[in-house]
Amino acid sequence: MQVTVEAPSKIERRVTVVVPSEKFDEVYDRCLSKLSKTAKVNGFRQGKIPLDVIKQKFGDSARQQALSEVIQTSLYSAIDQEKLNVVGTPVVEPKTVLAGQPLEFVATFEILPSVENVHFDVKTLEKQMATIQDEDITKVIEHLRQQHTKWIKVTRAAQDKDQVVIDFRGSIDGVVFQGGEAHDYPIVLGSKMMVPGFEEGILGMTSGEEKVIQVTFPESYFSKEVAGKVADFAIKVINIKEPKIPEVDEAFVKQLGIKTGLVDDLKAEVRRNLERELDRLIKTKLKTSVFNKLLEQNPIDIPKAMIEREAHRIHDELHPHHKGTEHSHTEAENAMFNDAAKRNVTLGLLLGELMKKHNIQPDKDRVQKFIEAVASSYENPAEVSSWYSTNKRARAEIEMQVLEEQVMEKLLEAVQVTEKMLSYSELAGNNQSGI
Repeated sequence: MQVTVEAPSKIERRVTVVVPSEKFDEVYDRCLSKLSKTAKVNGFRQGKIPLDVIKQKFGDSARQQALSEVIQTSLYSAIDQEKLNVVGTPVVEPKTVLAGQPLEFVATFEILPSVENVHFDVKTLEKQMATIQDEDITKVIEHLRQQHTKWIKVTRAAQDKDQVVIDFRGSIDGVVFQGGEAHDYPIVLGSKMMVPGFEEGILGMTSGEEKVIQVTFPESYFSKEVAGKVADFAIKVINIKEPKIPEVDEAFVKQLGIKTGLVDDLKAEVRRNLERELDRLIKTKLKTSVFNKLLEQNPIDIPKAMIEREAHRIHDELHPHHKGTEHSHTEAENAMFNDAAKRNVTLGLLLGELMKKHNIQPDKDRVQKFIEAVASSYENPAEVSSWYSTNKRARAEIEMQVLEEQVMEKLLEAVQVTEKMLSYSELAGNNQSGI
């Protein structure tokens, strides 16, 4: 068997394989022999059919079977011989399939990129820091009050902050547009969840009242069908409710799971959760900064097959209800995740090389502390910790996060890290949760 390897790019290989005709004939004869034992032909007993009849009846089928077998076995042998780390499924193109002639075919595929001499040349790096202040705790408790708002029906006209349940029908030039109609639709006036002018048009309306309001969709509206156009909305108010926000009292505190009902205990619990979240945010942002530098300094060509596989994984993680359905993995949807997928794959290869170079293994104590920290936010921490000890996949994810932190610390050994103090709100953005 002759093997020739060409490299059209760093991650693509074009392998030409020439298999002696004797090898193909040997496999072809074996396929014919198998068929002769099981084939059925009128006028002959099974297993007693002459070989020339078998060739006449089943020769083409045996040739295709032999061709497939020889290509598969010789390709795997060539890949092993050339020590190629194949990614994805090879595309095979037979070049010569003539009786008595060597079988020649070409296989094209991607290979795992070579990752060596990983660079990380960073002199200084900024680490964002914050401390939890009383005002942060107050904001969380206020948010919790808003979450537990009760809506009470009223008979007066609708005003700001009311929840109004409506039927509406939107049309442009007399034609109802897609998504422009709904029934029993709840809106909180002043929330700015609707098109500008829509909520304002409902102010002052009463239960049962109907009217038509006119609004203009922004030019930047996501639906090109209506963007920049003027629409008429026929609106009917079904009912109006005003908000009743709970007081921060014993009943409210107990409703949040604080058994003592003490406000101070609620504040202490919120502080603990915010500090835990703050610690996570600080580590995550520093790790992101470090890994961004790592990616910038080590560009790698990534095989399409690896990107597509990771894009599929991200898609399924975000849309688990689509997994295994016809909706799963449409090309357009997966393309949305290609950039994130390429980043993940590249980072994984770089981190893997650094772990190998520095012989970094997951620190068992850190893994256990990580699990305990995660478990502490649940009602039954012991049960959660036990689950991690038996669920290999979940534990592996924790170990990977710990490994990433260990690699980050290794990279930062020669870096001067400066701290920048921010408020918790600045560090966290709008993702705040305290209980």
